[in-house]
Amino acid sequence: MAITYKAALYFDDGDKGHIEIVDKILPECGDDDVIVKNLIAGICGADYLAYAHGDGPSHMLYSGQEFGHEMVSEVIAVGKNVKGIEVGDWVFPNMGYAHRDRSRMATVGGFSEYLYLPKFTLEGRCDIPVVDLQPSAIKLDKSLGLKNLVLMEPFAVGGKAAKQMEGQGTTAVVIGAGIIGMSAALMLKHYGYEKVMIIDFSDFRLENARSFGLLTCNPQHEDVEQSLKDAFGARGAYGGMKCGAEVFIDCIGIQGSMDYFNKYAGVGAKLSIVGTHHKPPTINALSVCFNQQHIMGCGSYPYDKSIADTSALVRSGVDLSKLVTHEFSLEDIDKAMATHGDANSAQKVVIVYP
Repeated sequence: MAITYKAALYFDDGDKGHIEIVDKILPECGDDDVIVKNLIAGICGADYLAYAHGDGPSHMLYSGQEFGHEMVSEVIAVGKNVKGIEVGDWVFPNMGYAHRDRSRMATVGGFSEYLYLPKFTLEGRCDIPVVDLQPSAIKLDKSLGLKNLVLMEPFAVGGKAAKQMEGQGTTAVVIGAGIIGMSAALMLKHYGYEKVMIIDFSDFRLENARSFGLLTCNPQHEDVEQSLKDAFGARGAYGGMKCGAEVFIDCIGIQGSMDYFNKYAGVGAKLSIVGTHHKPPTINALSVCFNQQHIMGCGSYPYDKSIADTSALVRSGVDLSKLVTHEFSLEDIDKAMATHGDANSAQKVVIVYP
Protein backbone atom coordinates (compact mmCIF):
# COMPACT_ATOMS: atom_id res chain seq x y z
CA MET A 1 0.00 0.00 0.00
CA ALA A 2 1.38 3.43 -0.97
CA ILE A 3 2.25 5.78 1.88
CA THR A 4 1.19 9.42 1.61
CA TYR A 5 3.33 11.80 3.61
CA LYS A 6 3.59 15.52 4.28
CA ALA A 7 6.56 17.40 2.86
CA ALA A 8 7.61 21.03 3.26
CA LEU A 9 8.69 22.58 -0.04
CA TYR A 10 10.78 25.76 -0.27
CA PHE A 11 9.91 28.41 -2.86
CA ASP A 12 12.14 31.38 -3.71
CA ASP A 13 10.23 34.63 -4.24
CA GLY A 14 13.28 36.81 -4.89
CA ASP A 15 13.57 39.03 -1.82
CA LYS A 16 12.08 36.35 0.44
CA GLY A 17 10.96 32.75 0.39
CA HIS A 18 7.89 30.84 1.42
CA ILE A 19 7.04 27.27 2.42
CA GLU A 20 4.22 25.06 1.21
CA ILE A 21 3.29 21.80 2.92
CA VAL A 22 2.06 19.26 0.38
CA ASP A 23 1.11 15.59 0.27
CA LYS A 24 3.47 13.29 -1.61
CA ILE A 25 3.58 9.58 -2.34
CA LEU A 26 6.49 7.62 -0.90
CA PRO A 27 8.11 5.22 -3.40
CA GLU A 28 8.22 1.56 -2.50
CA CYS A 29 11.49 0.33 -1.05
CA GLY A 30 13.58 -1.36 -3.71
CA ASP A 31 16.10 -4.14 -3.16
CA ASP A 32 18.98 -1.65 -2.84
CA ASP A 33 17.12 1.11 -1.04
CA VAL A 34 16.19 2.29 2.45
CA ILE A 35 13.21 4.29 3.71
CA VAL A 36 13.39 6.36 6.89
CA LYS A 37 10.91 8.32 9.00
CA ASN A 38 12.16 11.63 10.29
CA LEU A 39 11.98 11.99 14.07
CA ILE A 40 13.40 15.50 14.56
CA ALA A 41 14.97 18.14 12.32
CA GLY A 42 16.82 21.36 13.14
CA ILE A 43 16.44 24.67 11.32
CA CYS A 44 19.77 25.79 9.87
CA GLY A 45 20.82 29.41 9.42
CA ALA A 46 20.81 28.80 5.67
CA ASP A 47 17.18 27.61 5.83
CA TYR A 48 16.22 30.76 7.70
CA LEU A 49 18.12 33.19 5.47
CA ALA A 50 16.58 31.71 2.33
CA TYR A 51 13.13 31.86 3.93
CA ALA A 52 13.44 35.37 5.36
CA HIS A 53 15.50 37.09 2.67
CA GLY A 54 15.26 34.96 -0.46
CA ASP A 55 18.13 34.03 -2.78
CA GLY A 56 17.75 30.36 -1.94
CA PRO A 57 20.25 29.17 -4.58
CA SER A 58 23.15 30.89 -2.79
CA HIS A 59 22.26 28.65 0.17
CA MET A 60 21.80 25.58 -2.07
CA LEU A 61 18.01 25.81 -1.68
CA TYR A 62 15.98 25.62 -4.87
CA SER A 63 12.31 26.35 -5.52
CA GLY A 64 9.95 23.42 -5.33
CA GLN A 65 12.29 21.08 -3.47
CA GLU A 66 11.90 19.37 -0.12
CA PHE A 67 14.43 20.91 2.23
CA GLY A 68 16.02 20.60 5.67
CA HIS A 69 19.28 18.76 6.31
CA GLU A 70 19.74 18.53 10.11
CA MET A 71 17.68 15.46 10.92
CA VAL A 72 17.58 12.28 12.93
CA SER A 73 15.65 9.53 11.17
CA GLU A 74 14.46 6.03 12.00
CA VAL A 75 14.84 3.23 9.47
CA ILE A 76 11.44 1.72 8.61
CA ALA A 77 12.26 -0.37 5.51
CA VAL A 78 15.46 -1.99 4.20
CA GLY A 79 16.00 -3.54 0.77
CA LYS A 80 17.15 -7.17 0.67
CA ASN A 81 20.55 -6.27 -0.78
CA VAL A 82 21.37 -3.62 1.82
CA LYS A 83 23.92 -4.60 4.47
CA GLY A 84 24.78 -3.27 7.90
CA ILE A 85 21.54 -1.54 8.80
CA GLU A 86 18.23 -2.71 10.28
CA VAL A 87 14.69 -1.50 10.78
CA GLY A 88 14.62 0.56 13.97
CA ASP A 89 18.13 1.99 13.61
CA TRP A 90 18.53 5.73 13.95
CA VAL A 91 20.56 7.45 11.23
CA PHE A 92 21.66 10.82 9.94
CA PRO A 93 20.82 10.97 6.18
CA ASN A 94 24.08 12.30 4.85
CA MET A 95 23.44 15.51 2.92
CA GLY A 96 24.30 15.25 -0.78
CA TYR A 97 25.06 11.55 -0.48
CA ALA A 98 21.62 10.52 0.79
CA HIS A 99 19.96 11.04 -2.60
CA ARG A 100 23.12 10.43 -4.64
CA ASP A 101 22.99 14.06 -5.70
CA ARG A 102 25.61 16.50 -4.43
CA SER A 103 23.45 19.48 -5.44
CA ARG A 104 21.02 18.46 -2.67
CA MET A 105 23.29 19.32 0.25
CA ALA A 106 20.59 21.59 1.77
CA THR A 107 17.53 19.93 0.26
CA VAL A 108 17.70 16.49 1.80
CA GLY A 109 14.14 16.54 3.14
CA GLY A 110 14.47 17.00 6.88
CA PHE A 111 11.18 18.91 6.87
CA SER A 112 9.34 15.95 5.37
CA GLU A 113 7.83 13.06 7.29
CA TYR A 114 9.65 10.35 5.29
CA LEU A 115 12.69 10.00 3.05
CA TYR A 116 13.44 7.50 0.30
CA LEU A 117 17.19 6.81 0.10
CA PRO A 118 18.07 5.06 -3.20
CA LYS A 119 20.95 2.60 -3.66
CA PHE A 120 21.76 2.89 0.03
CA THR A 121 25.20 2.10 1.41
CA LEU A 122 27.02 2.67 4.68
CA GLU A 123 30.28 2.91 2.71
CA GLY A 124 31.58 5.60 0.35
CA ARG A 125 30.40 5.24 -3.23
CA CYS A 126 32.72 5.27 -6.20
CA ASP A 127 30.08 6.41 -8.71
CA ILE A 128 29.86 9.97 -7.35
CA PRO A 129 32.68 12.06 -8.89
CA VAL A 130 33.96 13.69 -5.72
CA VAL A 131 36.98 13.06 -3.57
CA ASP A 132 35.32 12.99 -0.15
CA LEU A 133 33.28 9.81 -0.58
CA GLN A 134 30.85 9.31 2.27
CA PRO A 135 27.99 6.92 3.12
CA SER A 136 24.31 7.50 2.35
CA ALA A 137 23.60 7.75 6.07
CA ILE A 138 25.46 7.43 9.34
CA LYS A 139 24.29 5.28 12.22
CA LEU A 140 23.58 7.13 15.45
CA ASP A 141 23.74 6.05 19.08
CA LYS A 142 20.15 6.06 20.37
CA SER A 143 21.33 6.31 23.96
CA LEU A 144 22.43 9.92 23.36
CA GLY A 145 18.83 11.07 22.86
CA LEU A 146 17.15 12.98 20.04
CA LYS A 147 18.02 16.50 21.24
CA ASN A 148 21.73 15.71 21.41
CA LEU A 149 21.66 13.85 18.11
CA VAL A 150 19.85 16.59 16.19
CA LEU A 151 22.89 18.79 16.83
CA MET A 152 25.33 16.40 15.16
CA GLU A 153 25.13 18.12 11.75
CA PRO A 154 25.68 21.73 12.91
CA PHE A 155 28.38 20.52 15.28
CA ALA A 156 30.13 18.99 12.30
CA VAL A 157 30.33 22.46 10.72
CA GLY A 158 31.90 24.31 13.64
CA GLY A 159 33.72 21.12 14.55
CA LYS A 160 35.58 21.23 11.22
CA ALA A 161 37.23 24.47 12.23
CA ALA A 162 37.95 23.17 15.72
CA LYS A 163 39.45 19.95 14.37
CA GLN A 164 41.65 21.96 12.05
CA MET A 165 43.00 23.81 15.08
CA GLU A 166 43.59 20.71 17.20
CA GLY A 167 47.13 20.91 18.55
CA GLN A 168 47.59 24.48 17.27
CA GLY A 169 47.21 26.13 20.66
CA THR A 170 45.27 26.21 23.93
CA THR A 171 43.56 29.62 23.70
CA ALA A 172 40.91 30.72 21.22
CA VAL A 173 38.35 33.39 20.35
CA VAL A 174 35.15 32.37 18.58
CA ILE A 175 33.13 35.12 16.93
CA GLY A 176 29.42 34.33 17.04
CA ALA A 177 27.39 32.47 19.68
CA GLY A 178 24.89 30.87 17.35
CA ILE A 179 24.84 27.10 17.11
CA ILE A 180 27.88 27.06 14.79
CA GLY A 181 29.89 29.26 17.13
CA MET A 182 28.87 27.13 20.10
CA SER A 183 29.87 24.00 18.23
CA ALA A 184 33.29 25.43 17.38
CA ALA A 185 33.87 26.59 20.96
CA LEU A 186 32.77 23.36 22.63
CA MET A 187 34.72 21.17 20.22
CA LEU A 188 37.82 23.30 20.83
CA LYS A 189 37.42 22.55 24.54
CA HIS A 190 36.95 18.88 23.69
CA TYR A 191 40.20 18.95 21.68
CA GLY A 192 42.15 20.34 24.63
CA TYR A 193 41.83 24.12 24.54
CA GLU A 194 42.01 25.60 28.03
CA LYS A 195 40.47 29.04 27.41
CA VAL A 196 37.83 29.77 24.79
CA MET A 197 35.95 33.07 24.57
CA ILE A 198 32.83 33.72 22.49
CA ILE A 199 32.01 37.22 21.25
CA ASP A 200 28.36 37.98 20.46
CA PHE A 201 25.67 40.64 20.91
CA SER A 202 23.05 38.27 22.38
CA ASP A 203 23.12 38.10 26.19
CA PHE A 204 20.76 35.12 25.98
CA ARG A 205 23.20 33.10 23.89
CA LEU A 206 26.20 34.24 25.91
CA GLU A 207 24.49 33.04 29.10
CA ASN A 208 24.18 29.63 27.41
CA ALA A 209 27.87 29.78 26.57
CA ARG A 210 28.84 30.52 30.16
CA SER A 211 26.81 27.53 31.33
CA PHE A 212 29.28 25.38 29.38
CA GLY A 213 32.29 27.02 31.02
CA LEU A 214 33.12 29.34 28.12
CA LEU A 215 34.36 32.92 28.50
CA THR A 216 32.15 35.58 26.91
CA CYS A 217 32.16 39.17 25.72
CA ASN A 218 29.27 41.33 24.54
CA PRO A 219 30.63 44.37 22.62
CA GLN A 220 27.40 46.28 23.30
CA HIS A 221 28.37 46.81 26.93
CA GLU A 222 31.89 45.43 27.34
CA ASP A 223 35.28 46.65 26.09
CA VAL A 224 36.38 43.96 23.64
CA GLU A 225 40.08 44.83 23.73
CA GLN A 226 40.21 44.84 27.51
CA SER A 227 38.20 41.61 27.77
CA LEU A 228 40.58 39.86 25.37
CA LYS A 229 43.68 41.09 27.14
CA ASP A 230 42.25 40.18 30.56
CA ALA A 231 41.53 36.66 29.32
CA PHE A 232 44.58 35.97 27.17
CA GLY A 233 47.19 38.52 28.18
CA ALA A 234 48.81 41.16 25.98
CA ARG A 235 51.93 40.96 23.84
CA GLY A 236 53.80 43.28 21.52
CA ALA A 237 53.14 42.92 17.80
CA TYR A 238 53.08 44.89 14.60
CA GLY A 239 50.36 47.50 15.09
CA GLY A 240 50.77 47.74 18.86
CA MET A 241 49.88 45.55 21.82
CA LYS A 242 47.65 42.64 20.80
CA CYS A 243 45.90 39.91 22.77
CA GLY A 244 47.62 36.57 23.28
CA ALA A 245 44.87 34.31 21.88
CA GLU A 246 46.41 31.83 19.46
CA VAL A 247 43.30 31.01 17.41
CA PHE A 248 40.35 32.99 16.06
CA ILE A 249 37.31 31.38 14.42
CA ASP A 250 34.85 33.48 12.42
CA CYS A 251 31.40 31.88 12.65
CA ILE A 252 29.37 34.84 11.36
CA GLY A 253 30.68 35.73 7.90
CA ILE A 254 30.50 39.53 7.96
CA GLN A 255 33.15 42.24 7.92
CA GLY A 256 32.54 43.01 11.59
CA SER A 257 33.67 39.53 12.59
CA MET A 258 36.79 39.84 10.45
CA ASP A 259 37.60 43.16 12.12
CA TYR A 260 38.17 41.45 15.46
CA PHE A 261 41.00 39.47 13.90
CA ASN A 262 42.35 42.57 12.13
CA LYS A 263 42.41 44.58 15.36
CA TYR A 264 43.30 42.11 18.08
CA ALA A 265 45.15 39.08 16.67
CA GLY A 266 48.86 38.94 17.54
CA VAL A 267 52.01 37.28 16.30
CA GLY A 268 51.41 33.83 14.81
CA ALA A 269 47.63 33.97 15.32
CA LYS A 270 45.52 31.68 13.16
CA LEU A 271 42.09 32.47 11.71
CA SER A 272 39.65 29.83 10.48
CA ILE A 273 36.72 31.15 8.44
CA VAL A 274 33.49 29.19 8.91
CA GLY A 275 30.94 31.94 8.27
CA THR A 276 29.98 32.39 4.63
CA HIS A 277 31.07 35.83 3.42
CA HIS A 278 28.74 36.89 0.60
CA LYS A 279 30.77 40.09 0.27
CA PRO A 280 34.59 39.97 0.03
CA PRO A 281 36.00 40.85 3.46
CA THR A 282 38.80 43.33 4.08
CA ILE A 283 41.91 41.80 5.61
CA ASN A 284 44.77 43.72 7.22
CA ALA A 285 47.42 42.25 4.94
CA LEU A 286 50.29 44.12 6.63
CA SER A 287 49.38 42.56 9.95
CA VAL A 288 49.12 39.12 8.37
CA CYS A 289 52.56 39.62 6.81
CA PHE A 290 54.51 41.17 9.68
CA ASN A 291 52.79 39.20 12.44
CA GLN A 292 53.21 35.91 10.54
CA GLN A 293 49.53 35.10 10.78
CA HIS A 294 47.64 32.32 9.03
CA ILE A 295 44.16 32.51 7.47
CA MET A 296 42.36 29.44 6.19
CA GLY A 297 38.96 28.04 5.33
CA CYS A 298 37.51 25.47 7.67
CA GLY A 299 38.06 22.69 5.15
CA SER A 300 36.15 19.44 5.08
CA TYR A 301 35.71 16.92 7.88
CA PRO A 302 33.69 13.82 6.93
CA TYR A 303 30.43 13.56 8.81
CA ASP A 304 31.07 10.02 10.03
CA LYS A 305 34.24 11.19 11.78
CA SER A 306 32.77 14.44 13.09
CA ILE A 307 29.69 12.66 14.45
CA ALA A 308 31.96 10.20 16.24
CA ASP A 309 33.83 13.12 17.86
CA THR A 310 30.65 14.98 18.85
CA SER A 311 29.16 11.78 20.24
CA ALA A 312 32.30 11.38 22.36
CA LEU A 313 31.81 14.94 23.62
CA VAL A 314 28.27 14.07 24.78
CA ARG A 315 29.41 10.82 26.38
CA SER A 316 32.01 12.80 28.32
CA GLY A 317 29.15 14.52 30.12
CA VAL A 318 28.51 17.63 28.00
CA ASP A 319 24.72 17.93 27.58
CA LEU A 320 24.17 19.62 24.23
CA SER A 321 20.41 19.13 24.41
CA LYS A 322 19.95 22.32 26.42
CA LEU A 323 20.89 24.23 23.28
CA VAL A 324 17.55 23.12 21.80
CA THR A 325 15.35 25.97 22.98
CA HIS A 326 12.16 25.54 20.89
CA GLU A 327 10.16 22.67 19.39
CA PHE A 328 7.45 22.96 16.73
CA SER A 329 5.30 20.64 14.64
CA LEU A 330 5.70 20.57 10.87
CA GLU A 331 2.41 22.43 10.49
CA ASP A 332 3.94 25.34 12.44
CA ILE A 333 7.13 25.58 10.41
CA ASP A 334 6.51 29.28 9.61
CA LYS A 335 6.39 30.03 13.35
CA ALA A 336 9.52 27.94 13.79
CA MET A 337 11.35 30.00 11.16
CA ALA A 338 10.30 33.27 12.78
CA THR A 339 11.46 32.03 16.17
CA HIS A 340 14.83 30.98 14.75
CA GLY A 341 15.38 34.58 13.68
CA ASP A 342 15.21 35.90 17.26
CA ALA A 343 18.74 35.66 18.64
CA ASN A 344 17.59 37.03 21.99
CA SER A 345 15.38 34.05 22.78
CA ALA A 346 16.36 31.15 20.52
CA GLN A 347 19.46 28.99 20.10
CA LYS A 348 18.38 25.89 18.16
CA VAL A 349 14.82 25.53 16.86
CA VAL A 350 13.62 22.09 15.80
CA ILE A 351 10.70 20.39 14.10
CA VAL A 352 9.51 17.24 15.88
CA TYR A 353 7.42 14.48 14.31
CA PRO A 354 4.78 12.36 16.09
